Amino acid sequence: MQVAGRVVEYEGLTFVTVRGAGHLVPLYKPSEGLALIHSFLTGEELPSHR
Repeated sequence: MQVAGRVVEYEGLTFVTVRGAGHLVPLYKPSEGLALIHSFLTGEELPSHR
């Protein structure tokens, strides 16, 4: 299993990085980007594994 990114929570803010995507997450990591947007819109936790 490989790490897809990192989530850091700090005083009510959540910072998410997607490994290997830079600023173009939808272009280089579309499935990870979709999971991020889906969790944001639905209020669900990000998946910790697939």
